[in-house]
Amino acid sequence: MRVTNPASKQFLLQCKSMTQLQTLTEKAKTIMTMYGEEFPEVQVDRDYYPFKISEEWGECMQAYLMYTDRGRQKGKTKEEIKDMFEQEIGDVFGFLLLFAEREGVDLEQALEKKWFKRLPK
Repeated sequence: MRVTNPASKQFLLQCKSMTQLQTLTEKAKTIMTMYGEEFPEVQVDRDYYPFKISEEWGECMQAYLMYTDRGRQKGKTKEEIKDMFEQEIGDVFGFLLLFAEREGVDLEQALEKKWFKRLPK
């Protein structure tokens, strides 16, 4: 099947990348298992992930303010700040994946219901 509509092409690309969510979630779970072994005193209970998302979002916004020249640069180059910002977004995303998995939320279905239902069929 050949798709020529740009919106449909975009939708198909999104669908293809959605299959990566499970893989990313499994990798994040592996990292958390390693973290738990290294820091057994940290209690990863039901509230852990939403609190970590909030913490990491704050760090992400701090890096964003630095990146957009609205925060102290702390002696870092623009490239270092951009790298910091990207890593903090990664933290937020990783903890969001783990939170959704822990609470039994299928992110693919949630996106279909909330966002992608507006796409042309």
